[in-house]
Amino acid sequence: MNSKSALELVRSNFFCWGWLAPAFLPLASVAGRGVFNILSGVYFLWALASVSLAPGKTSAIWQQRWFLASYGVMLFVWSLSLTQSSDPWNGAYHLLRYLQYSLTGLFTLLALQQTPFQLPRLMRAMAWGSLLLIFVLYLQLPYFLLAVEFIPELQLHEDNLPWLLPFLLLALYPRPRGRLLLSGAIVAFALYIGLSHGRAALVAMLASLAVFSLLGLTISKRHWLTIGMAVVAMGLVFSQWFLRGVHNFAFDFATMNRLTTHRATIWWQALNSPPENPWLGIGFGNVASRVDILYIGEVAGFGEVTHKHLHNFILDAWFETGILGLSAFLTMLGVVLARVLRTWPGLDQEHRRIAAAALAGVAALLTAGLLSFSYTSKQFALYLYLLLAVLLVLPRNAEAEDGLGSDQHGE
Repeated sequence: MNSKSALELVRSNFFCWGWLAPAFLPLASVAGRGVFNILSGVYFLWALASVSLAPGKTSAIWQQRWFLASYGVMLFVWSLSLTQSSDPWNGAYHLLRYLQYSLTGLFTLLALQQTPFQLPRLMRAMAWGSLLLIFVLYLQLPYFLLAVEFIPELQLHEDNLPWLLPFLLLALYPRPRGRLLLSGAIVAFALYIGLSHGRAALVAMLASLAVFSLLGLTISKRHWLTIGMAVVAMGLVFSQWFLRGVHNFAFDFATMNRLTTHRATIWWQALNSPPENPWLGIGFGNVASRVDILYIGEVAGFGEVTHKHLHNFILDAWFETGILGLSAFLTMLGVVLARVLRTWPGLDQEHRRIAAAALAGVAALLTAGLLSFSYTSKQFALYLYLLLAVLLVLPRNAEAEDGLGSDQHGE
Protein backbone atom coordinates (compact mmCIF):
# COMPACT_ATOMS: atom_id res chain seq x y z
CA MET A 1 0.00 0.00 0.00
CA ASN A 2 1.51 3.34 -1.03
CA SER A 3 1.30 6.48 1.09
CA LYS A 4 -1.50 7.96 -1.03
CA SER A 5 -3.68 4.88 -0.52
CA ALA A 6 -2.95 4.91 3.22
CA LEU A 7 -3.99 8.54 3.52
CA GLU A 8 -7.16 7.85 1.55
CA LEU A 9 -7.92 4.96 3.92
CA VAL A 10 -7.47 7.26 6.91
CA ARG A 11 -9.86 9.81 5.41
CA SER A 12 -12.51 7.36 4.22
CA ASN A 13 -12.60 5.44 7.50
CA PHE A 14 -13.08 8.64 9.46
CA PHE A 15 -16.08 9.78 7.38
CA CYS A 16 -17.43 6.22 7.36
CA TRP A 17 -17.38 5.47 11.12
CA GLY A 18 -14.59 7.34 12.93
CA TRP A 19 -16.63 10.54 13.23
CA LEU A 20 -19.05 8.67 15.53
CA ALA A 21 -16.37 8.26 18.23
CA PRO A 22 -17.54 11.24 20.39
CA ALA A 23 -20.78 9.36 21.12
CA PHE A 24 -18.68 6.84 23.08
CA LEU A 25 -16.23 9.23 24.75
CA PRO A 26 -18.36 9.44 27.95
CA LEU A 27 -17.54 5.75 28.35
CA ALA A 28 -13.83 6.60 28.20
CA SER A 29 -14.28 9.04 31.10
CA VAL A 30 -15.22 6.12 33.34
CA ALA A 31 -11.79 4.58 32.69
CA GLY A 32 -10.08 7.73 33.94
CA ARG A 33 -8.83 11.09 32.76
CA GLY A 34 -5.73 9.60 31.13
CA VAL A 35 -7.72 7.22 28.94
CA PHE A 36 -10.14 10.00 27.98
CA ASN A 37 -7.30 12.38 27.07
CA ILE A 38 -5.59 9.76 24.91
CA LEU A 39 -8.72 8.71 23.03
CA SER A 40 -10.01 12.26 22.55
CA GLY A 41 -6.54 13.29 21.35
CA VAL A 42 -6.39 10.43 18.84
CA TYR A 43 -9.87 11.35 17.59
CA PHE A 44 -8.89 15.00 17.18
CA LEU A 45 -5.72 14.22 15.19
CA TRP A 46 -7.59 11.70 13.03
CA ALA A 47 -10.39 14.17 12.36
CA LEU A 48 -7.99 17.02 11.60
CA ALA A 49 -5.99 14.88 9.18
CA SER A 50 -9.14 13.57 7.46
CA VAL A 51 -10.61 17.05 6.99
CA SER A 52 -7.27 18.32 5.65
CA LEU A 53 -7.20 15.46 3.14
CA ALA A 54 -10.72 16.25 1.92
CA PRO A 55 -10.92 20.01 1.33
CA GLY A 56 -13.94 19.56 -0.94
CA LYS A 57 -16.00 18.24 1.96
CA THR A 58 -15.57 21.45 3.96
CA SER A 59 -17.42 23.76 1.59
CA ALA A 60 -20.87 22.81 2.92
CA ILE A 61 -19.99 24.00 6.42
CA TRP A 62 -20.14 27.62 5.26
CA GLN A 63 -23.91 27.25 5.15
CA GLN A 64 -23.61 27.73 8.91
CA ARG A 65 -21.87 31.09 8.55
CA TRP A 66 -23.80 32.77 11.36
CA PHE A 67 -22.81 30.05 13.80
CA LEU A 68 -19.21 30.09 12.57
CA ALA A 69 -19.08 33.88 12.91
CA SER A 70 -20.43 33.82 16.46
CA TYR A 71 -18.07 30.97 17.39
CA GLY A 72 -15.10 32.88 15.96
CA VAL A 73 -16.04 36.12 17.76
CA MET A 74 -16.37 34.20 21.02
CA LEU A 75 -12.90 32.67 20.69
CA PHE A 76 -11.46 36.08 19.76
CA VAL A 77 -12.95 37.76 22.84
CA TRP A 78 -11.75 34.94 25.05
CA SER A 79 -8.26 35.34 23.60
CA LEU A 80 -8.39 39.05 24.43
CA SER A 81 -9.22 38.19 28.04
CA LEU A 82 -5.77 36.63 28.38
CA THR A 83 -4.34 40.16 28.44
CA GLN A 84 -5.86 40.44 31.94
CA SER A 85 -4.45 37.12 33.14
CA SER A 86 -1.90 36.68 35.90
CA ASP A 87 -0.78 33.50 34.11
CA PRO A 88 -1.44 33.97 30.37
CA TRP A 89 0.42 30.79 29.38
CA ASN A 90 -1.82 28.66 31.56
CA GLY A 91 -4.84 30.46 30.12
CA ALA A 92 -3.59 29.90 26.56
CA TYR A 93 -3.19 26.18 27.30
CA HIS A 94 -6.78 25.93 28.54
CA LEU A 95 -8.03 27.89 25.53
CA LEU A 96 -6.24 25.54 23.12
CA ARG A 97 -7.74 22.55 24.91
CA TYR A 98 -11.18 24.15 24.63
CA LEU A 99 -10.56 24.65 20.90
CA GLN A 100 -9.61 20.98 20.53
CA TYR A 101 -12.78 19.82 22.27
CA SER A 102 -15.14 22.28 20.60
CA LEU A 103 -13.90 21.45 17.10
CA THR A 104 -15.65 18.12 17.64
CA GLY A 105 -18.84 19.98 16.81
CA LEU A 106 -17.45 21.20 13.48
CA PHE A 107 -16.08 17.76 12.57
CA THR A 108 -19.47 16.24 13.38
CA LEU A 109 -21.23 18.91 11.35
CA LEU A 110 -19.03 18.14 8.34
CA ALA A 111 -19.82 14.44 8.58
CA LEU A 112 -23.54 15.04 9.05
CA GLN A 113 -23.66 17.19 5.93
CA GLN A 114 -22.31 14.43 3.67
CA THR A 115 -25.57 12.45 3.32
CA PRO A 116 -29.00 12.49 5.03
CA PHE A 117 -28.29 8.97 6.34
CA GLN A 118 -25.58 10.19 8.72
CA LEU A 119 -27.99 11.72 11.23
CA PRO A 120 -29.87 8.47 12.07
CA ARG A 121 -26.49 6.74 12.44
CA LEU A 122 -25.40 9.32 14.99
CA MET A 123 -28.67 8.92 16.91
CA ARG A 124 -28.15 5.17 17.12
CA ALA A 125 -24.52 5.61 18.16
CA MET A 126 -25.52 7.96 20.98
CA ALA A 127 -28.24 5.54 22.10
CA TRP A 128 -25.72 2.70 22.18
CA GLY A 129 -23.20 4.97 23.93
CA SER A 130 -25.70 5.77 26.68
CA LEU A 131 -26.73 2.12 27.04
CA LEU A 132 -23.12 0.93 27.31
CA LEU A 133 -22.34 3.72 29.77
CA ILE A 134 -25.15 2.87 32.21
CA PHE A 135 -24.29 -0.85 31.87
CA VAL A 136 -20.62 -0.25 32.77
CA LEU A 137 -21.56 2.08 35.63
CA TYR A 138 -23.79 -0.57 37.19
CA LEU A 139 -21.11 -3.20 36.55
CA GLN A 140 -18.69 -1.13 38.65
CA LEU A 141 -21.20 -0.40 41.39
CA PRO A 142 -20.75 -3.57 43.54
CA TYR A 143 -17.00 -2.90 43.75
CA PHE A 144 -17.59 0.58 45.17
CA LEU A 145 -20.45 -0.49 47.46
CA LEU A 146 -18.31 -3.25 48.99
CA ALA A 147 -15.24 -1.03 49.33
CA VAL A 148 -13.87 -0.15 52.74
CA GLU A 149 -15.15 3.39 52.30
CA PHE A 150 -17.96 4.26 49.89
CA ILE A 151 -17.74 7.93 48.83
CA PRO A 152 -20.32 8.30 46.03
CA GLU A 153 -19.41 11.92 45.28
CA LEU A 154 -15.88 10.81 44.33
CA GLN A 155 -16.38 7.27 43.05
CA LEU A 156 -19.52 7.40 40.90
CA HIS A 157 -19.75 9.00 37.45
CA GLU A 158 -23.21 10.41 36.89
CA ASP A 159 -22.29 13.63 35.06
CA ASN A 160 -23.04 12.46 31.51
CA LEU A 161 -26.22 10.49 32.21
CA PRO A 162 -28.78 13.36 32.04
CA TRP A 163 -27.80 14.61 28.58
CA LEU A 164 -27.46 11.09 27.13
CA LEU A 165 -30.79 9.78 28.44
CA PRO A 166 -32.96 11.46 25.72
CA PHE A 167 -31.10 9.61 22.97
CA LEU A 168 -31.75 6.27 24.62
CA LEU A 169 -35.41 7.20 25.02
CA LEU A 170 -35.50 8.26 21.36
CA ALA A 171 -34.34 4.76 20.36
CA LEU A 172 -36.64 2.90 22.76
CA TYR A 173 -39.92 4.77 22.28
CA PRO A 174 -40.89 3.44 18.79
CA ARG A 175 -40.13 -0.20 19.70
CA PRO A 176 -42.62 -2.84 20.87
CA ARG A 177 -43.26 -2.31 24.58
CA GLY A 178 -41.47 0.99 24.06
CA ARG A 179 -43.19 2.73 26.95
CA LEU A 180 -42.16 -0.06 29.35
CA LEU A 181 -38.56 0.12 28.13
CA LEU A 182 -38.69 3.90 28.37
CA SER A 183 -39.87 3.79 32.00
CA GLY A 184 -37.21 1.18 32.83
CA ALA A 185 -34.46 3.37 31.38
CA ILE A 186 -35.66 6.37 33.39
CA VAL A 187 -35.71 4.34 36.62
CA ALA A 188 -32.23 2.91 35.95
CA PHE A 189 -30.75 6.36 35.31
CA ALA A 190 -32.55 7.95 38.26
CA LEU A 191 -31.47 5.14 40.59
CA TYR A 192 -27.80 5.57 39.73
CA ILE A 193 -27.98 9.36 39.98
CA GLY A 194 -29.68 9.00 43.37
CA LEU A 195 -26.93 6.69 44.61
CA SER A 196 -24.29 9.14 43.40
CA HIS A 197 -25.79 12.00 45.46
CA GLY A 198 -25.63 14.04 42.25
CA ARG A 199 -27.97 16.93 42.96
CA ALA A 200 -27.03 18.79 39.79
CA ALA A 201 -27.46 15.61 37.74
CA LEU A 202 -30.88 14.93 39.28
CA VAL A 203 -32.14 18.42 38.44
CA ALA A 204 -30.58 18.15 34.96
CA MET A 205 -32.33 14.83 34.39
CA LEU A 206 -35.68 16.37 35.29
CA ALA A 207 -35.02 19.25 32.86
CA SER A 208 -34.00 16.78 30.16
CA LEU A 209 -37.13 14.66 30.61
CA ALA A 210 -39.39 17.71 30.65
CA VAL A 211 -38.00 19.09 27.38
CA PHE A 212 -37.98 15.72 25.60
CA SER A 213 -41.51 14.87 26.75
CA LEU A 214 -42.92 18.26 25.78
CA LEU A 215 -41.29 18.46 22.35
CA GLY A 216 -40.66 14.89 21.30
CA LEU A 217 -43.39 12.59 22.56
CA THR A 218 -47.11 12.29 21.94
CA ILE A 219 -48.33 10.34 24.96
CA SER A 220 -51.45 10.20 27.09
CA LYS A 221 -51.78 11.87 30.46
CA ARG A 222 -51.53 8.43 32.04
CA HIS A 223 -48.04 7.93 30.65
CA TRP A 224 -47.08 11.48 31.64
CA LEU A 225 -48.10 10.52 35.18
CA THR A 226 -46.19 7.23 35.05
CA ILE A 227 -42.99 8.90 33.93
CA GLY A 228 -43.34 11.73 36.43
CA MET A 229 -44.05 9.37 39.33
CA ALA A 230 -41.07 7.16 38.46
CA VAL A 231 -38.68 10.08 38.46
CA VAL A 232 -40.08 11.76 41.57
CA ALA A 233 -40.24 8.46 43.50
CA MET A 234 -36.64 7.57 42.71
CA GLY A 235 -35.56 11.11 43.52
CA LEU A 236 -37.28 11.03 46.91
CA VAL A 237 -36.17 7.55 47.89
CA PHE A 238 -32.54 8.20 47.10
CA SER A 239 -32.37 11.82 48.17
CA GLN A 240 -32.67 11.61 51.94
CA TRP A 241 -29.35 13.42 51.99
CA PHE A 242 -31.24 16.26 50.31
CA LEU A 243 -34.19 16.14 52.70
CA ARG A 244 -31.91 16.21 55.74
CA GLY A 245 -30.76 19.63 54.61
CA VAL A 246 -34.28 21.04 54.58
CA HIS A 247 -36.09 19.29 57.44
CA ASN A 248 -36.32 22.59 59.28
CA PHE A 249 -36.81 24.63 56.14
CA ALA A 250 -36.18 28.33 56.25
CA PHE A 251 -35.31 30.16 53.08
CA ASP A 252 -32.09 31.83 54.12
CA PHE A 253 -28.48 31.82 52.96
CA ALA A 254 -27.50 28.95 55.27
CA THR A 255 -30.23 26.75 53.80
CA MET A 256 -29.27 27.64 50.24
CA ASN A 257 -25.66 26.90 51.08
CA ARG A 258 -26.57 23.43 52.33
CA LEU A 259 -28.74 22.71 49.31
CA THR A 260 -25.97 23.75 46.91
CA THR A 261 -23.21 21.89 48.83
CA HIS A 262 -21.59 25.17 49.93
CA ARG A 263 -21.49 26.51 46.38
CA ALA A 264 -23.61 29.50 47.36
CA THR A 265 -20.60 30.61 49.43
CA ILE A 266 -18.28 30.86 46.44
CA TRP A 267 -21.02 32.48 44.33
CA TRP A 268 -21.46 35.15 46.99
CA GLN A 269 -17.71 35.66 47.32
CA ALA A 270 -17.35 36.03 43.53
CA LEU A 271 -20.17 38.59 43.33
CA ASN A 272 -18.65 40.55 46.19
CA SER A 273 -15.17 40.53 44.63
CA PRO A 274 -15.83 41.07 40.91
CA PRO A 275 -12.95 41.18 38.40
CA GLU A 276 -11.16 44.52 38.10
CA ASN A 277 -11.86 44.59 34.37
CA PRO A 278 -15.62 44.01 34.04
CA TRP A 279 -15.43 43.69 30.25
CA LEU A 280 -12.67 41.08 29.91
CA GLY A 281 -12.54 39.48 33.37
CA ILE A 282 -9.39 37.98 34.87
CA GLY A 283 -8.45 35.85 31.86
CA PHE A 284 -9.66 32.60 30.35
CA GLY A 285 -8.94 29.55 32.55
CA ASN A 286 -7.55 31.61 35.45
CA VAL A 287 -10.28 31.54 38.10
CA ALA A 288 -8.41 28.78 39.96
CA SER A 289 -5.82 31.39 40.96
CA ARG A 290 -8.42 33.25 43.05
CA VAL A 291 -8.16 31.13 46.18
CA ASP A 292 -9.74 33.93 48.20
CA ILE A 293 -13.01 33.32 46.32
CA LEU A 294 -12.87 29.54 45.94
CA TYR A 295 -11.97 28.67 49.55
CA ILE A 296 -15.02 27.63 51.62
CA GLY A 297 -13.33 26.37 54.79
CA GLU A 298 -13.93 23.14 56.69
CA VAL A 299 -16.49 20.69 55.30
CA ALA A 300 -17.48 17.60 57.28
CA GLY A 301 -15.94 14.48 55.75
CA PHE A 302 -13.73 16.42 53.32
CA GLY A 303 -11.58 18.69 55.51
CA GLU A 304 -10.66 22.13 54.24
CA VAL A 305 -12.07 22.64 50.76
CA THR A 306 -10.99 24.97 47.96
CA HIS A 307 -12.92 24.61 44.72
CA LYS A 308 -11.26 24.75 41.29
CA HIS A 309 -13.97 26.90 39.71
CA LEU A 310 -17.27 28.59 40.59
CA HIS A 311 -19.58 25.67 39.76
CA ASN A 312 -21.82 27.89 37.67
CA PHE A 313 -21.05 28.28 33.97
CA ILE A 314 -22.48 31.81 33.80
CA LEU A 315 -20.46 33.07 36.77
CA ASP A 316 -17.34 31.23 35.58
CA ALA A 317 -17.59 32.74 32.08
CA TRP A 318 -18.32 36.22 33.47
CA PHE A 319 -15.50 36.14 36.02
CA GLU A 320 -12.86 34.83 33.60
CA THR A 321 -13.85 36.53 30.31
CA GLY A 322 -15.98 39.43 31.51
CA ILE A 323 -19.24 40.80 30.18
CA LEU A 324 -17.96 40.56 26.59
CA GLY A 325 -16.90 36.92 26.90
CA LEU A 326 -20.13 35.80 28.55
CA SER A 327 -22.21 37.74 26.00
CA ALA A 328 -20.30 36.17 23.12
CA PHE A 329 -20.89 32.67 24.49
CA LEU A 330 -24.61 33.24 25.05
CA THR A 331 -24.91 34.84 21.59
CA MET A 332 -23.45 31.72 19.98
CA LEU A 333 -26.03 29.57 21.79
CA GLY A 334 -28.74 32.03 20.77
CA VAL A 335 -27.77 31.76 17.09
CA VAL A 336 -28.32 27.99 17.18
CA LEU A 337 -31.58 28.16 19.11
CA ALA A 338 -32.91 30.91 16.83
CA ARG A 339 -32.25 28.69 13.83
CA VAL A 340 -34.10 25.81 15.48
CA LEU A 341 -37.10 28.08 16.12
CA ARG A 342 -37.15 29.17 12.46
CA THR A 343 -36.92 25.65 11.08
CA TRP A 344 -39.09 23.81 13.62
CA PRO A 345 -42.40 24.28 11.72
CA GLY A 346 -40.93 22.59 8.63
CA LEU A 347 -39.61 19.48 10.41
CA ASP A 348 -41.41 16.17 10.08
CA GLN A 349 -42.29 14.11 13.15
CA GLU A 350 -39.14 11.99 13.14
CA HIS A 351 -36.84 15.00 12.87
CA ARG A 352 -38.81 16.81 15.57
CA ARG A 353 -38.08 13.92 17.88
CA ILE A 354 -34.39 14.11 17.03
CA ALA A 355 -34.45 17.86 17.62
CA ALA A 356 -36.28 17.27 20.91
CA ALA A 357 -33.59 14.82 22.05
CA ALA A 358 -30.81 17.27 21.18
CA LEU A 359 -32.62 20.17 22.86
CA ALA A 360 -33.22 18.00 25.93
CA GLY A 361 -29.50 17.22 26.03
CA VAL A 362 -28.66 20.92 25.78
CA ALA A 363 -31.19 21.67 28.56
CA ALA A 364 -29.56 19.02 30.75
CA LEU A 365 -26.07 20.44 30.24
CA LEU A 366 -27.13 24.05 30.84
CA THR A 367 -29.11 23.07 33.95
CA ALA A 368 -26.25 21.05 35.41
CA GLY A 369 -23.92 23.89 34.47
CA LEU A 370 -25.80 26.22 36.80
CA LEU A 371 -24.82 23.99 39.74
CA SER A 372 -21.76 22.06 38.66
CA PHE A 373 -19.92 22.39 35.33
CA SER A 374 -17.71 25.23 34.25
CA TYR A 375 -18.10 26.58 30.72
CA THR A 376 -14.62 25.13 30.04
CA SER A 377 -15.50 21.59 31.17
CA LYS A 378 -15.59 18.79 28.61
CA GLN A 379 -19.37 18.63 29.07
CA PHE A 380 -19.59 22.15 27.66
CA ALA A 381 -16.48 22.26 25.47
CA LEU A 382 -17.09 18.91 23.76
CA TYR A 383 -20.55 17.41 24.26
CA LEU A 384 -22.46 20.69 23.99
CA TYR A 385 -20.96 21.29 20.53
CA LEU A 386 -21.84 17.74 19.51
CA LEU A 387 -25.49 18.53 20.30
CA LEU A 388 -25.31 21.92 18.58
CA ALA A 389 -24.09 20.19 15.42
CA VAL A 390 -27.21 18.01 15.44
CA LEU A 391 -29.45 21.07 15.79
CA LEU A 392 -27.64 22.94 13.03
CA VAL A 393 -27.89 20.14 10.50
CA LEU A 394 -31.55 19.30 11.11
CA PRO A 395 -33.02 21.71 8.52
CA ARG A 396 -30.85 20.28 5.77
CA ASN A 397 -31.67 16.68 6.65
CA ALA A 398 -35.37 17.42 7.04
CA GLU A 399 -35.51 18.31 3.36
CA ALA A 400 -34.61 14.74 2.42
CA GLU A 401 -37.88 12.92 1.91
CA ASP A 402 -36.73 9.50 3.02
CA GLY A 403 -33.56 10.33 4.92
CA LEU A 404 -34.51 8.91 8.29
CA GLY A 405 -36.99 6.25 7.34
CA SER A 406 -34.89 4.71 4.56
CA ASP A 407 -31.87 4.39 6.78
CA GLN A 408 -33.81 2.68 9.52
CA HIS A 409 -34.80 -0.10 7.13
CA GLY A 410 -31.83 -0.19 4.86
CA GLU A 411 -28.75 -0.31 7.01
